[in-house]
This record gives sequence, structure tokens and C-alpha cells, in this order.
Amino acid sequence: MKLERANTSEAVAAYVLGRLFAGELTSGQRLDLDAIAEELGVSRVPVREGLIQLERDGLVERAHYKRAFVAEFDDATVREAFELYGMLSALTNRRVARRRDPEVLEALTKLDESLAGCDDPDEYESLAREFRRVVNVAGAGNHLRALLRTFSGLVPVAARFAIDDNLAEERAALHAEFLALRSGRPAAAGEAALAHIRLTAENAIAALRSRGVFPEHPTEDDDGWDDAARVVEGSDA
Repeated sequence: MKLERANTSEAVAAYVLGRLFAGELTSGQRLDLDAIAEELGVSRVPVREGLIQLERDGLVERAHYKRAFVAEFDDATVREAFELYGMLSALTNRRVARRRDPEVLEALTKLDESLAGCDDPDEYESLAREFRRVVNVAGAGNHLRALLRTFSGLVPVAARFAIDDNLAEERAALHAEFLALRSGRPAAAGEAALAHIRLTAENAIAALRSRGVFPEHPTEDDDGWDDAARVVEGSDA
């Protein structure tokens, strides 16, 4: 396998993520940097950089600079990542709803119209990412945008499983966000973002269970979502 992306460290991270979500890597398994470098036809440098990216996602643990292991990877791992992403997205939604910028709302309206008739997972994913990008650019400052960019690994890969298995449900949840944004209701817009991202997390987890990546009967823990909702309700940003 040869990498085609210009940013080889991101491509390495994507490769490892793909194996993780395919169930080919499991918690505690050692990641052989030399084997990965040879498989992908790259040096050890982008491999180390790619694993550092995954370490930020909580998916890799490095006990030593020469040793890396797959971190605990289960439904709780996915749920926590989406909880954090949901809180940040709720904040940008609230700001966009409060400001009601005509150009932003026009762009979101066009995207919502395109999404309404979209049944192709690839096209939906592209449109949904653009919807989120428009909201984030309009509602986030430099610091918040930088934080949102850190969710470039686990969250979008897991979200794709939700899209593949529950596209109609995902589309309806994103449309609910749009309606709250268009109506200029900050609290409702924040709640809609959190509800949608929670839905995506649970859909992704269900998809991973059905594919045998996660066990069928994990311990459920929704306390984090309750905490996230309280933070969103109390935000004045």
C-alpha cells in the first residue's frame, strides 16, 4: 500500500483509524512503527507524527518514544469524543442563531435544501461537513476553531458509520438544527446540535456493535451527556 495524500502523517493516522474501526486492532495491542512504515512506504517520522495525532484523540498510548499501543477503544471512548465535540458545536450554533447573519443563513438554507433530497452517503457527508464548517467559521473565534479542528480523526470516521446506517435519521437531525438556527433561537440551536451529535454517537456505536467491533452488551453511561446539556443550557456565549 502506498500513500497518496500530501500530508503523510494524516494519511498514517487515517490508515490506523481504518484498521481500528475495522476491528483489526484492539485495545492494548502494540503498534509496530517499522511495520506500519514499511506497509505504507514511508519513513518512521510521519508514522510517529500520525500516532501523535491519534494520541490526542485518546486512541494511542505511548509508553516510550519507540513504543506505542492502542488505547482503550470502546463505546465510552466514542461517546466521550462526541460529547466534547457536541459541547463546542452547541456553542457555535448558539452564536450563529443569536447573530442571524443573512449571508450565513442563506448559505445554510442552500445546504439544507441540498441535504433534503440527498440519499447518497458520500454526498450527504460532504454537504453535512460543509454545513458544520459554515456554522463553525461564522460562530467560532480563532481559539474555538483550533479546538474544533482537533476533532479530525475519531469523530468524522465514527460519524460515517452513522451516516451509512441511519442517513434519513441523521438528515432529520441536521434539519432540526437548521430550523433552530434560522429561527434565531440560541438555546434551541444549542440543544439541537447536542441532540444531533448525541444521536450520531449512538448510531455510530450501534453500527460498530453490529459489525462486531464493539461487544453487543456494553455498560451504558449517559451521565456525560447530562453534564454537556447543563453546560449548554448555562452558556451565555
